[in-house]
Amino acid sequence: MDERTIDARIDALVEEDVVDHDEETDELTTTDDFEEHRHIYYDTYLSMADPEFHEAVADEFGLPSPEAAAEHVSELEVTREEFATYLTISARLDGYDVEELTQMAGIAVEIGPKSPVPEAVQHLDDDSWPAFVGDNDRAVVTVWKRGCAPCDAMKEEIDEVLAGLPDGTAVGGLDGEECPEFCRDNEVNAAPAVAFFEDGECLDAVTGRTSPGSLAERAAELYDG
Repeated sequence: MDERTIDARIDALVEEDVVDHDEETDELTTTDDFEEHRHIYYDTYLSMADPEFHEAVADEFGLPSPEAAAEHVSELEVTREEFATYLTISARLDGYDVEELTQMAGIAVEIGPKSPVPEAVQHLDDDSWPAFVGDNDRAVVTVWKRGCAPCDAMKEEIDEVLAGLPDGTAVGGLDGEECPEFCRDNEVNAAPAVAFFEDGECLDAVTGRTSPGSLAERAAELYDG
């Protein structure tokens, strides 16, 4: 998109209450109302298996088959986050064509909330976590979600959580909404979560807000007990 098109799409997003524009700082952020609706689509599409995802794309864009949709997704590198964002915007906005909605979805993805993973741990995704747990004798993978009050509360205690783990334990973190393979493979169905690995095998996954002391006790049971 050229600069004029980008500006026009941003103006439309602001007018439609998808984006807030702080005139003093010139900062753009997605609105809380938009994020609340987007997370509904995230819950549906981010963990969807490839065949269902491709079928949904085919249905939405009138493609002849899921196979054609798979080629479309691969060629354009369409992510589930982008598709879910497109559906959110399409459901909220009237009078725009597919190209305009697609452009606005790309902008919303770009300026939306960033990763919920705290800076204190190594950031992982569905491509990197298998090597992370395989390369470390003991590894802990934390799972977070945007707009999650228990996650935010637990992140405030992340230093205590890390201090309670055995020395030498590698600790990573990932966005559960963007890592459906990790969640499926390790039976993690909520955030926050803490998954304990040893020699590449998941020993246990503790879900929900959990105190640093309780996590330290569970780590000791699994690794030293």
